Amino acid sequence: MKQKINILFILLLLSSCKIATNPSSSLSLPSSNSQIEATSTLSDTTSITDTSSEEHTYLSSSDEESNSTISEEFSSSVEEESSSEDTLSSSSFESSYYNEPRALNLYAINDFHGSVIPNGEEVGIVKLGSFLKEQKKDGNTLLLNSGDMWQGAIESNYNYGNLLTDCMNEIEFDCFTLGNHEFDWGAERILENRDRVSSKGYQTPFLAANIYNYNIDNKSTGDFANLGDKYVIRTLENGLKVGIIGVIGNEQITSICSQFADPYTFKSPTPIIKQLSDELRMQHDVDVVILDAHTDQKSILEDSTSTNTLTDYAGITKISPQSQARYVDAVFCAHTHQTELGMVNGVPFVQGGSNGKAYSYVSIEVSPQGEVTCLDYSYYDTSSIRVTEDPSLSALVSSYKAISDQIGEETLGTLKSYLSYNQSLPNFVATAIAEQTIKAGYDISYAVTNTGRSALQSGTITYANLYKSLPFDNEIYILDTKGEDLIKEFNYSSTHMYRIDSQAIESSKTYRVAVIDYLALHRNVNRNYNYFPSAKIVGKLTKNGEVYNYRDITADYIRSFDETINGSSYLNSNVRYDTSKVSQTVRF
Repeated sequence: MKQKINILFILLLLSSCKIATNPSSSLSLPSSNSQIEATSTLSDTTSITDTSSEEHTYLSSSDEESNSTISEEFSSSVEEESSSEDTLSSSSFESSYYNEPRALNLYAINDFHGSVIPNGEEVGIVKLGSFLKEQKKDGNTLLLNSGDMWQGAIESNYNYGNLLTDCMNEIEFDCFTLGNHEFDWGAERILENRDRVSSKGYQTPFLAANIYNYNIDNKSTGDFANLGDKYVIRTLENGLKVGIIGVIGNEQITSICSQFADPYTFKSPTPIIKQLSDELRMQHDVDVVILDAHTDQKSILEDSTSTNTLTDYAGITKISPQSQARYVDAVFCAHTHQTELGMVNGVPFVQGGSNGKAYSYVSIEVSPQGEVTCLDYSYYDTSSIRVTEDPSLSALVSSYKAISDQIGEETLGTLKSYLSYNQSLPNFVATAIAEQTIKAGYDISYAVTNTGRSALQSGTITYANLYKSLPFDNEIYILDTKGEDLIKEFNYSSTHMYRIDSQAIESSKTYRVAVIDYLALHRNVNRNYNYFPSAKIVGKLTKNGEVYNYRDITADYIRSFDETINGSSYLNSNVRYDTSKVSQTVRF
């Protein structure tokens, strides 16, 4: 009897119901709307990318904030030919056919830069993380992190990112795309953090789809570097299957100290995104493909390595001839620390500033026929977040901070007027480098550095304050270099100096200088030394046989003052710091 009832029920469904096609099938048709027409209503702080293409339109989405979110098992592809898929959770639909639209909510942060502790507009990891963790409870939301998470303050730097990786695992991010600053301590620290697991057994997937091994000697690209997975697949409670691809901008290989960048290359992301999108849709039947990119909108659309820019422009937002769907359905951007909103061919692009001051949000709907539509996209100021702080996150931060405070709370000195990050602070640092280099017995003509990360405020200077302004671990190299290299370098506004030689620089003459490693060993995209191409390395500053980085050199310099430091003494009006006069003989 039961068998007859089942047969009748099936016949009734076939005769009276409209059965939707599998949303991930290659037979699904894309939306007929190739682009969204809208009027730009962006605020003055929004970064607007190139609008020369007819396919570009921009809009500002609704200010209404969604409160929905999720948690889910993950799996990822390590090699193109070896990938695994997650299993539907017990609450997911068993059938691949749906008669109602299904929604997906995405929240993302980017360029957090170690902003663990609340500081002005920076709300800190506990507040932001508590908010994101709360969103994860819904079941149809994903959390993305677009890179440059760890590096930036003593609370995160001293443990090489362990604190913030533990926080990511506690929050249960669905992915973490590597940024250029994840390489600041070398690949071994990336792998160490990648292997960390929360007390509940959760491990945030690291993504690095276009990072490959590289032989710097013969300049040849090797195999996949395996510093992160190429993509991760999530299946939501409503049955939607989502693939997330993570890439870094290919030119950002030049934004890493060469000693850490030399073993790797960042391949052009566009062909990799297209290939992996087809793989996700056709081999793993995903309904939605999201791109998590540690680069800005303009860079990801205008691939600098493309041989045919006109053809490839906006290519990742177009329809794949293989899957008959868009290569990507939404893009989260990073790296430039800007707030971005853009729409290209119906695909939203969002970037939420930096340091946890904002988060990005995208809402997507998938029709029963598999058509993907962006319902909303925006970024939101985190200062408006109202949330109860999560006790597990609070405990994590407190346990790490108890250790960092032992170093960070040391008072180094007192500052009368602030040191700006782009003038007086780097001039002050160059002075400290020059003094220490001379003490080490080197007869130099110049000390050279670049801008700081943030201003050093007036008042008491703690080691934590200095760390926030100078978060990098740059070493000091002693070089013999041609005057022409120095003249060229001093043309950049971000390069700063302390001048010891009062005579005008001669292009053909060789000078001995002290230079931070990022500048001294910098390579261009062709992997050739380009800032000091004529340089010969003479030595490197050390202290007690250990690396003596420019932050600690500056800290010791501050400790040497018996009186309040006057920040106004380090302005460019002082000829020792005025790079515009290096071709002139001056009087000190």
